[in-house]
Amino acid sequence: MASKTTPTPHLVAVDASALPQTPEEVATLKPDKRVAVSHGCEERVAAESSKEDVTLGHFCATLRGDPRAGYLKQCPLEDLGCRWSLRAHAPFLTSWVQETAFLWVGGADATTGLHSDDEDNVLIVTHGSKHVLLYPPNSRRHLDPNPRYDNGTECCEIDAFLSEAEKARQHPPYAGCAPPLSFVLRAGDALFIPRDWFHAVRSLDVSVSVNVFYSTLAD
Repeated sequence: MASKTTPTPHLVAVDASALPQTPEEVATLKPDKRVAVSHGCEERVAAESSKEDVTLGHFCATLRGDPRAGYLKQCPLEDLGCRWSLRAHAPFLTSWVQETAFLWVGGADATTGLHSDDEDNVLIVTHGSKHVLLYPPNSRRHLDPNPRYDNGTECCEIDAFLSEAEKARQHPPYAGCAPPLSFVLRAGDALFIPRDWFHAVRSLDVSVSVNVFYSTLAD
């Protein structure tokens, strides 16, 4: 019997034309809805972070002119009245899928710190661009995992966007770790991130993206 191929991150085809395409379009979904906007990197214990309660309309209206406006992270798309199915728009999914979609909106340098998830994931950029760094599961011992979350997500203290030398200087266990895979995603791009792969994401400019966690009957 042939061994099962271990999946690796790669670009996939997704029709994202029905998803929100700009912050201004996001604001029209539910402008008066109160959302929690993040400041700082909450995935790292040693980093300062905070939450701010604002309306979606106010956040989106100030985002382009205020680099300190923050980062709307993992807002359930369904809570905004937007019903969109990855299975219906992704030709690579050929079996039944259970899925959950989340919206992300932020300015330049808005960052999701290094972490892994226990479900397969597709990250879809609809506006702006994002830089994604990824490490395979067997790199875990080098990445200084922390106890920040316990719901299927494992976070790390490593700042993945530092130089390789600086990562090893700040975190000696990083020495000997292979450099991460690197993808720059632009509007219309979608990246498959396999479960248990560690990844960090940084906006290169004002960006809108959607990520979808999913599982199939085979899982």
